[in-house]
Amino acid sequence: MRGTRRRRLSWLLGAALLATGVAFALPVVGGADAVVGTTVTLTSSENPTAFGEQLILTATVIPNSGTAVPDGSVSFEDADTTLGTVAVGPTGQATLVDATLAVGTHPLVAQYSGSAAFGASVSSALEQDVSVQGSTTVLLPTVDPATYGQTLLFVVSVAPAAGSGVPTGTVTVLDGTTPIGSATLAGGTAAVVTATLDAGCHSLTAAYAGDANFSASSSGAVVEQIDAAATSTTLTVSPTSASAGKRVTLTASVASPAGVPGGTVTFADGASTLGTATLSGGTAELVTCFSRHGAQTLTAAYAGSGDFTASTSAPVTLQVSGGSGCGCGSTDAVLLPTGGTIAAASRAGERAPVTLAAFAASSATPAPAPPELITVAATPATVDEGQSVTLTSVVFSDGDDPFPSGTVAFVEGTRVLGSAPTVQVPNTTDALASLRIVLGSGSYPTITAVYHPDASAETWYTSATSSGSAAVTVQKVAAATSMTVATSLNPSPKGKALIITATVNHPSSSLTPTGAITFTVGGAKPVAVAVDSLGQASLTVSSLTVGKQTISAAYAGDGNFAASSGSAVETVTTPVPPTPTPTATPRPTASPTPVPTPSPSPKTVSSTPPAAPVIVPPVTASPPSRPSGASGSAPNPEQFDTSAVPPIDLISLVSGIHMGSAPQIIVFLLMLNALLIGAIAVISRRGRNLTRRTLECGNQPRERVTGDPR
Repeated sequence: MRGTRRRRLSWLLGAALLATGVAFALPVVGGADAVVGTTVTLTSSENPTAFGEQLILTATVIPNSGTAVPDGSVSFEDADTTLGTVAVGPTGQATLVDATLAVGTHPLVAQYSGSAAFGASVSSALEQDVSVQGSTTVLLPTVDPATYGQTLLFVVSVAPAAGSGVPTGTVTVLDGTTPIGSATLAGGTAAVVTATLDAGCHSLTAAYAGDANFSASSSGAVVEQIDAAATSTTLTVSPTSASAGKRVTLTASVASPAGVPGGTVTFADGASTLGTATLSGGTAELVTCFSRHGAQTLTAAYAGSGDFTASTSAPVTLQVSGGSGCGCGSTDAVLLPTGGTIAAASRAGERAPVTLAAFAASSATPAPAPPELITVAATPATVDEGQSVTLTSVVFSDGDDPFPSGTVAFVEGTRVLGSAPTVQVPNTTDALASLRIVLGSGSYPTITAVYHPDASAETWYTSATSSGSAAVTVQKVAAATSMTVATSLNPSPKGKALIITATVNHPSSSLTPTGAITFTVGGAKPVAVAVDSLGQASLTVSSLTVGKQTISAAYAGDGNFAASSGSAVETVTTPVPPTPTPTATPRPTASPTPVPTPSPSPKTVSSTPPAAPVIVPPVTASPPSRPSGASGSAPNPEQFDTSAVPPIDLISLVSGIHMGSAPQIIVFLLMLNALLIGAIAVISRRGRNLTRRTLECGNQPRERVTGDPR
């Protein structure tokens, strides 16, 4: 029974030791193999910035302990919208370039995804302000000079003052302060159609109303010359022969392709003026008579007006015969309404019917032919390298055919710069093509537009080239820049690695600054770092002293961009020392005091020598002393006073082996547990042996004494 209890005791002690080992090993899993916490900071290259300009967002992932560089990815968020996800680079930074943020204030955050070794984290919100971008408006007349009554098409181009983006909204063309037409922008371009300009010189401007992202702007003045429209005058005489003294009706018709002329017509007989009549609907009439016999040479002269040129009819001969020539009084001018039939009454009550005839249009489909006119224009005519140019072309139909659908290729010499589809101009059958392009530096003196009809327009049109050309000069000028300096953490503790990033902000949407940025940190020796493809350079330092340190950066410029500089003030703080881990204070030690072993009973004889003394470390500070063995008659092993043994600090013991991983520590504790169980088993076996021998000795028969009376 006692042996069974001892075996149970040994296994219970082993299980308790194993549980204690696992309990101490679990914190190690969260210690040596723990996920290191991180901190994310977010900076922008320019704040505030204007809409459409390149904005560089930089997120820096900083470990809360150690010097390892976190891996993983960073998502850049604008409220509920993900702007993009970028992998963390070898310096612990992730960079995103964006130019799409709308006007307003955006609460931007950077979310670090974490990894197997580093915990996820989120930066504080960066309030990024985006302001309205400026705009540039250009007005391009397609025909100059033009003729009165001709339908005019004006191209209006609106471009950002800097950066990218496409303006939207409406544009209005004004003649002085009077609007003459409006249109809606498509791709930053609109076509305004008008036919209301009078003959003369007109100072025209285009006004852009602006939208949510672009400010309003107006173009410079463009002078459009409108010439008076040509006219033709025709004279008819009724009747074609007359007697002296009889009334004759002279009718003058003034026509123009630009419209119906107004004004007066003067009728003459040779050099003698017969009278003047006012045009109505393009026609004027004079009733007169002739008193002399013979051939009369008659003409009608149109005096012209501001919008129509003067014209004179061909002479008409009237033969006058017979009659007395009496009865000719003053002539009567008759106003003829437009169209229809009129009757001119003479004094004798005669009526001379006059009918106006119109020409019927032909309904036959003509053979394919080139468009009536193709124009080409470029704006602006001179740009800095990296800025865009807008090429436009208007393809005019003859008015009766469908609009010229297809494409327009813009060609310089034999090189095609680009192509654009044609779009129908509202309320016309004309077409507009517009291409926004960035050209390399140099001169483009003869840019032409080549129209290519599509399948639906091939029935009416053939390919054709513009009658004129446009010129563009792209000059290599150093564009202005500005410098932004930001640090990965501000304030930062002394000794912490600090990443300094300098950004060259520039107006170009296609070019990138080259060269180097020179950093000067706290008055130390300047360090030059090459500019990357984003126009940035970074420097890592960890030697800043406590206090406010000025960090300066200077860009020397290159062939396309001018020099600039910037600075930032970094606050360096004294690092907070780590909180010490409390440890147990060992008790004072004393010399061990041997415990006397009782002498064996004189009646007990043992053939086995006493067991060797065993020293068992106490589990508690003051365990009760007891002899080892199953019986008090057995010899006791040597023991010490447990108060003289210092206690075992398990925390210090476990922390002493924290250099290994959790699996190593668990294996170590299992081996220690096995050793302790084996030691307890050995002790128990020895105790059983001592007990058995003692009992054997006690059960042996006593030796009889010689001379015993029994």
